[in-house]
Amino acid sequence: MAKGLEFDEVIIPQVADKNYHSEIDQSMLYVAVTRAMHRLTLTYCREKSRLLY
Repeated sequence: MAKGLEFDEVIIPQVADKNYHSEIDQSMLYVAVTRAMHRLTLTYCREKSRLLY
């Protein structure tokens, strides 16, 4: 539904390795991150995903 759309703000919760471990999960995270036009907020508890480094 959001294909090709961009949003003023995108909030992505719980960005940790345990939640984004498969290739499909990683692709979905990439798509979500690239949809933010002005503000991107990522939340995590303890350690953030290695994908953010």
